[in-house]
Amino acid sequence: MTAAHTIQVGKVTIGLQTARDWVREYTDAARNETAADPYAYPAYDQYEQDTNNPRRLTDADLLAPVLLNVSVSIRTFYALGRIRDELEAGLATIDPRRPLAELNDSEIAESMQALYGVLDTDPRPHGVRATVLSKVLHRKAPQTLVLHDTWVRKCYVGAGGPVREAKVRTWVKYMTELTVAIRDDIQNQRSSLQQLEAEVPAALSHVRLLDILAWKSKGRCAD
Repeated sequence: MTAAHTIQVGKVTIGLQTARDWVREYTDAARNETAADPYAYPAYDQYEQDTNNPRRLTDADLLAPVLLNVSVSIRTFYALGRIRDELEAGLATIDPRRPLAELNDSEIAESMQALYGVLDTDPRPHGVRATVLSKVLHRKAPQTLVLHDTWVRKCYVGAGGPVREAKVRTWVKYMTELTVAIRDDIQNQRSSLQQLEAEVPAALSHVRLLDILAWKSKGRCAD
């Protein structure tokens, strides 16, 4: 397939028609409400939508990762509550209306320091790593803040991927490198991502669309 008929998610290449089918299936709200194997749309993406303040983290926001199949224990919930002030201070530095594609490397690094610096403290908040924290934060600025999980990592990190493996690296540096890589994918594939947007019943950011493809691909290329 030519580049015009594929979309890249880090090192993973997916046929554009397959990507469209995946996004259409993932965002089929009627299916998801009754299926035995539902996807997270619209449960996560529209969670607390009417009261979602991009500058504030409520107790409900701290539980949002559950809607993306990530457990939040009682101890982790309390740990997130203890760093709420630092996270809200970080969110205050971000313009949630500004798409990730418009941010330069320095701006991304500053944002990641403001939001993920809490993970580089000793001790780190119990049970809080990039996956949990990204799923708490993404809803506050879905155009700007990336999601992280096993499948995103498989797509972007390691041999053939834009983010190198590293035995020693801060969470801030890791999330900066990952966000830059996702930013580059968005910048380089605007037309393809716009085609994927057409499959969604309500607006989803390009950041979220790439996350859906990472989830569906499980880190493997697909025609």
